[in-house]
Amino acid sequence: MNDEFMLFPEIDFAWNEVLDLHALLAKARESGPVVRIRYHDKPAYLVLSHEAVGAGLSDEEHFPSPAFHTKWSMPTMGRTLQCMTGDEHRRTRSLVNSAFRPSVMKRAVEGLLEPVAHQLIDDFVADGHVEIIEGFAHRYPAKIIMRMLGLPDHDETMVLRWALDLINYPWQPNEALQSSREFTAYLAEVVRERRLEPREDLLSELCRGEVDGDRLSDEEIFSLVRLLFPAGADTTYKALGSFCWAVLTQTELSGEVASDPALRSSLIEETLRWEPPIALQPRTARGQPFSWFGAEIPADAAILLAITAANRDPEIFSDPDRFDPERNARSILTFGRGTHFCLGTHLARREMDVATKAIFERCRGLRLAASEPVEVVGAILRGPKALHVEFEAA
Repeated sequence: MNDEFMLFPEIDFAWNEVLDLHALLAKARESGPVVRIRYHDKPAYLVLSHEAVGAGLSDEEHFPSPAFHTKWSMPTMGRTLQCMTGDEHRRTRSLVNSAFRPSVMKRAVEGLLEPVAHQLIDDFVADGHVEIIEGFAHRYPAKIIMRMLGLPDHDETMVLRWALDLINYPWQPNEALQSSREFTAYLAEVVRERRLEPREDLLSELCRGEVDGDRLSDEEIFSLVRLLFPAGADTTYKALGSFCWAVLTQTELSGEVASDPALRSSLIEETLRWEPPIALQPRTARGQPFSWFGAEIPADAAILLAITAANRDPEIFSDPDRFDPERNARSILTFGRGTHFCLGTHLARREMDVATKAIFERCRGLRLAASEPVEVVGAILRGPKALHVEFEAA
């Protein structure tokens, strides 16, 4: 591999944890909005400015979402919305939207969020300490998705193992493919039952959802469910960890989180700007070379849209490295832009609001455990590796 004109040739953004990611991206920004780096041991292009990242997220001509996901996710997740464009995407999204409309979401989750949050906190609140990533953040969104779908709690460990294996396909393809087969067989039986005897759950909504006489096939439902866990659970749990870490280290507001909904909302938005769970969004360039933001992009080149760099672009956000819940964070690109804007945006925010209220309400005097350093890791998906906290035992 030719390292000529490549920034940080010693770093592979597919494999390295990149502890100093923000400093690295700020340094890269000095070379322009698009720079050449290493990804999966090949040259790739890192997009850094808010303008360029926003353009890339919505530019299906130059960076079609299917070009990347057909190669890296379709073998295990199936033909998800990320693999579609044009009429196919519009048709499938309209059918999925019927199951994700606000009235359905409210009915599906409002009775779940608080009980799940408090159930998890019950497991450790008497101890006065917990590693909150594994003890709460990792389990909370997964439990919500399980219950939204109407899947039994006793299957949670098994389903989570399958779901996590699916996103590791680029690194562990054999294990991912085996888990995909097992997950599909499991879902096939559940979907068959829901078609025969619908319930008040999201799977039943997906089975009976209809637009102009058209319905989702079994395989389309399988693909959506396979995507829900990594897209919903992985991102939310990392965002929850980042919220707690930011509030406890960057502010003196921990005592007000539970009682002030407006403050909590502002803290959530600033967390999503300051440390978005998807730091770099992979894409693949179209099949012909083209010029873009001053860079010559080869055909089929790997592209990394640096959402976390866009969210810290000093042209858009003043003093961008400072965590400031009073700033206007409406320009963040955390949930994407364009036709592939995240379907679960409102659910993610609602999950975070309920979870953070419960944590700071019941874990009085919440603080970091002084003896345990915090490492925020990841280049693609990013968040604290572990977060040991202490509080007044209840």
